[in-house]
Amino acid sequence: MVRCFSCLLTLVIVTCGLVPPAWATGPLGPEIRFFSRSGQDPVDDLVFFRGQLGILRPTFTDNRLYAAYRIMLGGRFSEAQARQLLARCCDAPETLSDAETSWNDLRKRVAGVPPAHDPRYGGYRRRQENMQLFDVSCFPNAYRNSAATLRARIAEHGANSRLVRDWVIGQDAVLLNCYEDSPLPEELPRNAPAWLKADLAYQIAAAYFYRLDYARAGQLFAEIGRDASSPWQKTARYLVARCAVHAAIEDKTPKLIADAQQAIDALATDPQLADYRAEAPKLASLLAFAARPQARARELERALLAAELPAALPFELRDFLLLERTGARNTDLGAWIYDIDVLTTSGREQDVAAAKADALSRWREQRNLPWLVAALMHLSPGDEDVAAAVAASRAIEAGSPAYYTLAWHRLRLLIGENKQEEARAELDQILDGRPLPEGVENLMRYHRMKLARDLDEFVRYALRRGEFVMYLPDPRTKLGATALPLRSTTSFPYDFGAMLKWRTELFQPNPQYFDTDATAAMSFVMPLPLMARVAQSDRLPPNMQRDVALAVWTRAVLLDDTETATALAPIVARHFPQYGAGWKAYQGAATPQQKKIEAALLLLRLPGASPWFASGLGYPYMRDQIGLVATRWWSREDADNQGAPDAADITLCDDCALPLQFAPPAFLTSQDRERARNEVARLRQLPGAPAYLGAIIIAWANAQPRDPRVPEALHLVVRATRYGEMNTATSKAAYTLLHNRYRGNPWTSKTPLWFTAPKDE
Repeated sequence: MVRCFSCLLTLVIVTCGLVPPAWATGPLGPEIRFFSRSGQDPVDDLVFFRGQLGILRPTFTDNRLYAAYRIMLGGRFSEAQARQLLARCCDAPETLSDAETSWNDLRKRVAGVPPAHDPRYGGYRRRQENMQLFDVSCFPNAYRNSAATLRARIAEHGANSRLVRDWVIGQDAVLLNCYEDSPLPEELPRNAPAWLKADLAYQIAAAYFYRLDYARAGQLFAEIGRDASSPWQKTARYLVARCAVHAAIEDKTPKLIADAQQAIDALATDPQLADYRAEAPKLASLLAFAARPQARARELERALLAAELPAALPFELRDFLLLERTGARNTDLGAWIYDIDVLTTSGREQDVAAAKADALSRWREQRNLPWLVAALMHLSPGDEDVAAAVAASRAIEAGSPAYYTLAWHRLRLLIGENKQEEARAELDQILDGRPLPEGVENLMRYHRMKLARDLDEFVRYALRRGEFVMYLPDPRTKLGATALPLRSTTSFPYDFGAMLKWRTELFQPNPQYFDTDATAAMSFVMPLPLMARVAQSDRLPPNMQRDVALAVWTRAVLLDDTETATALAPIVARHFPQYGAGWKAYQGAATPQQKKIEAALLLLRLPGASPWFASGLGYPYMRDQIGLVATRWWSREDADNQGAPDAADITLCDDCALPLQFAPPAFLTSQDRERARNEVARLRQLPGAPAYLGAIIIAWANAQPRDPRVPEALHLVVRATRYGEMNTATSKAAYTLLHNRYRGNPWTSKTPLWFTAPKDE
């Protein structure tokens, strides 16, 4: 049944670690995040609304951007108001709602009722007018009130009553009109009881309302409103006003708008409709939204920035955001949110340029904190306004909620204008001062790592504290996140416990990893000898030394740098003592070729090995385990993806809308970068791990067929072609050699198949 219209307008508000688009896969499982893209905090999501804004980013949800604007102007939020802004407001019920479920469960209690129809394949009917919002004809209240009325009818007449059955069938027909035009409830016999006739009249009027035929629905509700005997008289009179408002919104003629306003005024002043008086301002807001959007946006801005916030704060905000989301810039608040939001878009350079011009113009005119923030977010090194904006940002005290945002962008511009000493001194002051939130510190370290004067500084600032573990790859929705450190009682979704429980560092304070600026530097612009020094650094925590040393050792093996590989072997061996005999054989090998064979035997046991550096958790499982979901070893495709033609083309974070351009650390020389470029080019010429390692093992097996390790090695090659990059020729050759030459060996029986790559099928 149609009842109180409690949710006027709806809006789906789409709610940063660095993730490279080309050379690292997206999160198949959990990943470490070094800063939140959405602004959410898994420990205390209210801290933002208390004024701890951190470093504002365009990917923050609009409710947070609104809050930031208000806070920067001196406004506040109570805890209750903050929770209102974080809660879902009034999304369109795309899936079967609790209200529908309750209705369907209740109707089953009535004897003789046919099964409920489920026509929702096309979704709820929506109004056709362009209001840029979900305005479904049947909110969940339609089902709640249907259920409430049915309970009353069952209480009065019993669940076995034929009349109650007829009522349910009629109500089913009404609700079908929520989706598409459906037949109206059938007429009743003359001797039907008065209550059922009154209900039927109301049902038919409601069906027209759900059909969006507001003129006919209004006429029928008006007739019911004049029937003093109908139990629906007052509700119908309220719904006359509601029909008038919807009709005015649909056609927007002056007469319909005036009629709607008159109906609202009558609702607000009619003493007999006191129960519905609270709906009058809501209907007035809805009418104003459609009939005078610019004026309504200004009214809402005043309400959202007033000292006393409106009781219906989330609804007022969503109305406001809907009115301002197109960039009309009817209000200062709307312009500020839009000018920052637009930075998240790609392929809309014209819109971004217009937003930049608007932000700079408003900052020059107003010289207030929000527009200084927006100006700095838009400015690029060399722009005319950089000097003035940087000077203005220096005048903002450290206690300001905008301080870290201003400092980060100021430093970005200083570095971009080659004022490295100035930027370095300020960064050292910030990083060596009071403790910083993880996300703020990590973004400051991004700047500082670029300015590293030597390898020790590189390692120091490359290490980042993980802020939280994230389970979902979508950055604009509420994160399935767990704060660090993890606890022994932490429960993990899906099979993620196998990926996380073995990592002791995650259960200790401040676990550290490399983000993708560091792994990009090591993958692209750092030569092998310097990588080896990173792997040997005392600054690396054990988990990072394990992964860095394994990657550098693997790269050295592939590049035939026996000296570097031999020097790193003791470090890698310390982290994989289960292969002690293999490491001893590797270190004792007398020739480079023997070392390559021993290295291949070890690498076949380490599916987490790769010459490319991974950020965060990297390979999610123990390095010697075949994981359920992960890229094992390395592939030719991985190597191809490492082929950025120039460091300037590396994108560090394509989904956080921050200007995080990659730059080689300052201490690297042109000779360093040239050597690194040549090493990357050589790696790109090599096949993937199964083919590369398989060729070494098969050649060794043919040369040393009596070596007792050969059967297992051939088995491991076939395994690698199954779980790593599939290579038909390698898999078949290893399998055939194993089965032809070592038929009675246990490793032969453990290798019943060889594997065909999809391209060869």
